[in-house]
Amino acid sequence: MSSRLVVALLVILAQMGWPAGLAMAGRPVTVRIQLPMEARLDTAGYRRILVGGFLHNDSPVMDIEKEIVRVLRKDLDKNSDFLILADPPPSLPEQRLEDLKKNAAFFMALAEEFRADLIISGQILFTTVDQSGFVQGEFISPTTGRRTIRSYYVDRTGYTLKLDLIFVRGSDGQLVYDTSFVQDMILNTDESDPLSVFFDLAERFHDSYLGIMVPRSRTEIRYLFTQ
Repeated sequence: MSSRLVVALLVILAQMGWPAGLAMAGRPVTVRIQLPMEARLDTAGYRRILVGGFLHNDSPVMDIEKEIVRVLRKDLDKNSDFLILADPPPSLPEQRLEDLKKNAAFFMALAEEFRADLIISGQILFTTVDQSGFVQGEFISPTTGRRTIRSYYVDRTGYTLKLDLIFVRGSDGQLVYDTSFVQDMILNTDESDPLSVFFDLAERFHDSYLGIMVPRSRTEIRYLFTQ
């Protein structure tokens, strides 16, 4: 380790309240440092951002297009300096996602209507599947204290949230970035609420989609060894 890096880490430790003697005693010291991360999309020239609409599947418990648009707008408005347009999400052509990506004429017209520099659109799919079945668990006899392994039936539901995001330049309707996120979980059916699960899964995308347009930081661990 270079002397310059050692000095820098010692300064960090001092700011964190670590005794300098501990680092100098030759013991390894764990240091968490914040490293800057540039936005993955060059946002120069983009000011007015239109979020929505989204291709989506039907859900009996919520309007998933409306909900994902609200989540994305709220996060971008809170964590960036962009002007997030608050218009209702516009209707999309009835076409596949891959065809939508190439529909420059539609996005140019949309950008002109809303005076948007960048349009965020894509597809949101929220699906459920029955995951019920037999599982094994440990039981303890209340009389003998003996431990046994038994199989028992559990009524469970699997949830999957898939978010495909596309970023389209308003001036010419061209795709400038696209990505996908998938999250899932399995819960006991009687203990799960689909609406709550939707927001829990969407929250897991938070840092990933913000990192596309907003500079972020990540925490990494470093070990300081000195003599």
